[in-house]
Amino acid sequence: MEDIHRCTSVLRSLIAAGEPNGIPHAEKAINDLMDATPAPRQKASLESVRAVVQEQRDTEGCQLGFADTVNDYIEKLMRTFE
Repeated sequence: MEDIHRCTSVLRSLIAAGEPNGIPHAEKAINDLMDATPAPRQKASLESVRAVVQEQRDTEGCQLGFADTVNDYIEKLMRTFE
């Protein structure tokens, strides 16, 4: 759970800033979470992170393009579980 919290904290900060150069940092935070999460729990962890990203995306003043890019990356990873 701590790994999910660490990842979502980074993502919240990056989404709020919306800096295009933050995309690699967002991807790294997600990849670090996947590396730290046992395979059977990875899908559930990504779903939790996706929910936080969506919640952050829906806040006023959010950088939608950045949040959508992060969401697209999560969706790409989710397809590996199908």
